[in-house]
Parts: sequence; C-alpha cells; structure tokens
Amino acid sequence: MNDVELRRVTKTFGKVVAVNDISFQVQQGEFLTLLGPSGCGKTTTMRIIAGLELPTSGFVYIREREVTYLPPYRRDVSLMFQSYALFPHKNIFDNVGFGLKYRNFPKAERATRIREALELVHLPGIEKRYPKQLSGGQQQRVALARALVVNPSVLLLDEPLSNLDLKLRERMRVELKQIQEKVGITFIFVTHDQEEALTLSDRIAVMEAGQIVQVGSPRAVYEHPQTEFVARFIGQSNILKGRVRSTGPEQFEFESEKGFRTQVSYGTQIPVGENLVVQLRAERVHVYPEGIAGLHELIFRGVIDRTVYAGDSVQYFIHLDNGETILSIQPTSSGKPLEPSNPVVIGLDQNDFVVLRGVS
Repeated sequence: MNDVELRRVTKTFGKVVAVNDISFQVQQGEFLTLLGPSGCGKTTTMRIIAGLELPTSGFVYIREREVTYLPPYRRDVSLMFQSYALFPHKNIFDNVGFGLKYRNFPKAERATRIREALELVHLPGIEKRYPKQLSGGQQQRVALARALVVNPSVLLLDEPLSNLDLKLRERMRVELKQIQEKVGITFIFVTHDQEEALTLSDRIAVMEAGQIVQVGSPRAVYEHPQTEFVARFIGQSNILKGRVRSTGPEQFEFESEKGFRTQVSYGTQIPVGENLVVQLRAERVHVYPEGIAGLHELIFRGVIDRTVYAGDSVQYFIHLDNGETILSIQPTSSGKPLEPSNPVVIGLDQNDFVVLRGVS
C-alpha cells in the first residue's frame, strides 16, 4: 500500500516553474528523502503533499485517496517545520498537545498521549517548561513530539536538523531513524544535506530544477548515478568528459578532453567516437609515493598540487603527467600525508569508473 503518491504534479508561481511534472510513490512505513540544492522544488513538493500549496496541475493521493484539493487538516499528515514553529507563550504540554486539542480529544487522553510522545523523544517530565527554557536540540524534539502525537499516516519534515550544530545533528540523525522505525510511520524528509539523505533514507529522490532526476536506495544513488548532476551533487567525484577511442567486448578505451586515456569496464558495446561523461569517485583513487604501486589494473603518474588535511581524511589534488587533474580522498589512517610537489603514483581499476551516457 502506498501512503503517498504524486501523479504528474506541476506547480508554477507566475512564470516560474517550481515543480515540473513529477510523479513518485512512497510506500507505507518508508523513509523517503527529497534531496537537492536550494531552489530545486523539494520544499514546494512537500508543501503540496501537506496541502499548504495547491498544484497547478496533477494529483495527490494519501493512503490511495485523492486529496489534491483537501485542506491540510483533512489529509492525516503532520508537518515538522525547519524553524520548529513552537508557540513561545505556551508551555511544552500545550505545544505538544495543540493538535490533539484542535481535534477535540478528551483531556485525559491528551495528557496520556503527550506524556508518551515526550518519552518517545527522550524528554519526559518537561511539560511545564517553555520553549525559551530549552536548548535547540530539545526544541527540535518537542516539535517532533508535537508532530507525532496525533499519530498521522505521514510525517513531513522540512530540513528539521539544519539549525543544529554538527555533533547534535549527527546524534539526532540516529535518534530520528530509531523513532521512525519504532512508530512505523511514513516519513518524507526534505534536505540539501547528502550525508543526512544517505544515512537516514530507505530511498532518495534527487531533485534538480523542479524535476526528480533519480529515485533509488542510498547505495544505488551513490554508486550508480544516472545523470551528471547526481554524480556531482552526491559525494566528491572526478567528472571527466571525453570520447570513446576504441572498444572491446566488455570494455572500451576512454580519452578525456585533456588527453587522459584509460580502459573502462562496461557491459555493452559503445560506438567508437561517442561523446560521454565518466565519473570517478575520489575515494577510489589510490595514491602511493613514487616507486610504490598497489595491485591495480591501471597505473598513472603525477605530482601533488595541493594537500588538504580534513581530520579523518586527506584530500590530494594531483596533476597527472597527461595533463588531467584528479582529486583523491584517502583516510588519514593510510599513512603520513604526502606533501605538495611530491611525485606520486595513482592506482585505479577499470570498474572504478561509472559511465554517464547521453549527458555530455
């Protein structure tokens, strides 16, 4: 059963097309993330699901019932805003219980549900406090409790972690996923943070310029991007544009625009001379001091232009002898960082490359 379905939904604001003919389904109990840069249409899409925006065309279904033009309170969804939107003049009990009171739940049942919701988010016993007496992380949990207390079919979350500091954001990712698995409610999560999307989601819908360009599991989206945009947006990659010089049964020779040549594994034949884009993840580029090389199918030589120390990893910008510049990201545990101007060898394998056809 699908908890949410959008069919050919478009939303325009004057001449601006915010959402352009998108369709997707969200299964019951699934954690789906709408991922993309600012202005790509992800928040507008979420607001259309919530009923806060009406689509210019298309249809919205929740629990297989069309709700395209129904008001928010008749959709059985809850929305958690980026700003949390807590009432500063109400205590936590009244903030969390606002939706229950609006729905005319009996006072005793409201009290029980509020207490259970606060225990769920690990904030028992704070009912009499006010939002200004809480930390940012605690306010975020109160907002989550308020969204969950009405037991909606779908919970919509609009970048709820973006206002938290890094450590708290990382901790809340874990707790948010645990809560979602415990309550079993469908979550639709909006973010521009690729790490949030990869760690939280059952599936990711990547958006670009009002359209969904790829939907899949975190592993599928990361390891098998279908467009150059997805390849660039998620993770750190080398994107090489070039053409096919020669071809064989399960591989071909690729030459980049700067003259970098390599063999690439590929399961189907590609015509000689075809222009295409090849992705090479930065963590797949293995770097060795000159004179040392690992067991790799492909070996290239170059010089380190720049080294960036990032705590748990080191970034190397390497100028190869053939003129191409390649980014490599290696764990600091791999050894003492190499210095700029050091001659190096990089090792690759043919299946490290992902071929992005039709996007050059």
